[in-house]
Amino acid sequence: MGSGHQCDSLPVIALADCNNFYVSCERVFRPSLEGRPVIVLSNNDGCAVARSNEAKEIGIPMGAPIYQIKKLCQRNGVVVLSSNYELYGDMSRRVVSVLSRFAPELEVYSIDESFLNLTGVEDPFALSICIRDMVKQWTGIPISIGLGLTKTLSKLGNRLAKKKKKGCLGVNPHDQLALQGVAIEDVWGVGRRLSSRLRRIGLHNAWDFTRAPSPSIRSIGGVTLERTQRELMGVSCLEMEEVSPPRKNTCCSRSFGKPISELEELEEAVANYAVRATRKIRSQGSRTAGLQVFIMTNRFREDQAQYSNARTIALDEPTDDPIRIVQNAKRLLRSIYRSGFTYKKAGVILLDLAPADSQQGLLFEDHQSPRRREFVDAVEEVVGTYGAGRVFWGGQGISKTWQMRREMRTPRYTTHWDDVPVVGEGAPVCRKTR
Repeated sequence: MGSGHQCDSLPVIALADCNNFYVSCERVFRPSLEGRPVIVLSNNDGCAVARSNEAKEIGIPMGAPIYQIKKLCQRNGVVVLSSNYELYGDMSRRVVSVLSRFAPELEVYSIDESFLNLTGVEDPFALSICIRDMVKQWTGIPISIGLGLTKTLSKLGNRLAKKKKKGCLGVNPHDQLALQGVAIEDVWGVGRRLSSRLRRIGLHNAWDFTRAPSPSIRSIGGVTLERTQRELMGVSCLEMEEVSPPRKNTCCSRSFGKPISELEELEEAVANYAVRATRKIRSQGSRTAGLQVFIMTNRFREDQAQYSNARTIALDEPTDDPIRIVQNAKRLLRSIYRSGFTYKKAGVILLDLAPADSQQGLLFEDHQSPRRREFVDAVEEVVGTYGAGRVFWGGQGISKTWQMRREMRTPRYTTHWDDVPVVGEGAPVCRKTR
C-alpha cells in the first residue's frame, strides 16, 4: 500500500478522526502533558475512556476501572483526569468548523469523527494533508485522515493511518495487503458478535470478508452485513448525512457520587436529569410523548440488598416543557421508590420524540399556552446565558451532594469565564480555584 495518493481509484470519502481526542483537548491547554502517559476517566471517575499513546504502551486497557489500574498508574507516573465534557464538546465544534471549510458535504459522525465528501477534488491526498495541518494549527488537535471510495473504506484507512502512525492514508478495495492487515472484528459494522461467526467459516480479516460469497454473508448478518461487504468492495451503500436524523428517545442518567437512600435526594437527582434531557430535545426542536424513570442499587455490592425498578407513562400531550416533565418524573419516582435500599444510579428517558412543528395539541386543553411557553423560553434563555449552575428550576436542588465525582476535572477553558486563565506573576491561574 502506498502513501494514499497512489490508490488505483480516486478516493472520494475522507474520515477525519481526532487522535486520542479527550487527552488531546487536555494537552492543548496543558502542554506539559505532551509525552507523558495520560488517561481520562468516565463519568463519576469510573473507567478509562481515553488514553494517550504513552498510556497505551504501558498496558492500560480501554475501559479499565480506575481501582484496577491505580497501582499501575502510580508506578508509571500516569496523569489521571476526570472527564471534562463541556471542554471536549466545544473543542469538537471548533474542529468541525475548520473541516467545514474544505468540503461542501460534511457529516459529523461523533464527537471526534467527521466524514467529508471530496468527490471531484483533483488531489484528495494533498488536500487531506492540508486539512490535517490546518486543524492542528487552528485548534491544537492532531487528527488522522482515512481516504477511500466509501465510508467503510475511509474508516479502514483511518484505522491503518493511526496504526502506522501516518497522518493520512488511502485504501482501495484491491489492496490485498492493507485489507489483510485489518482483523474481521475491527471492520466497521462487524463487531465482536458477528466476527466470531465469520471466523467459524474461515473469514479472519477484511480481505477474506470481501472475497466471501454474498449469500453466506447475508445468512449471518442480513442485508446490513452484506452492505458492509459491498462497501469494502468499493460500492457505496451508505450516503452522507449532513444532518443527523433526530433521535426517537433520549436518556440522561448518572451514577451518584455517593450512595443515597433518601427520597428527597433522589428527587433532586431525577429533577436534574429530567431538565437536562428536556434541554437535549429542545435543542433539536423535538417534543416527547412519554417518559420513563428508573432507579437501581449497586449490583456489585453483594453485601447489600438489591432493588431496581422502572416505570413509564404516556403524556396526554407531547411537550418540551421542563416543568411538566419534572413533575411527571418525580411522580414516577415516588411510585417506584422503596425505603431501606441504598441507590447507586437513576435516570430519565424521554420517549417517542417528534418534531415540535409536526404535533397538534389537545382540542380543549393546552399545556403549552403562549404565556407559559414565553416564561419557559425566557428561563431557558437565561440559563443559556449564565449557565445551568446559576439558574435552575425548582426541585433541582442547590447543594447536589449526590452529584458524580469529578475530582480531577481540569478547568472548562473555552466555555466558562470563571475558568479562563488570568496571567499574573508566575504561572497562569484561574479566576476560580477548586
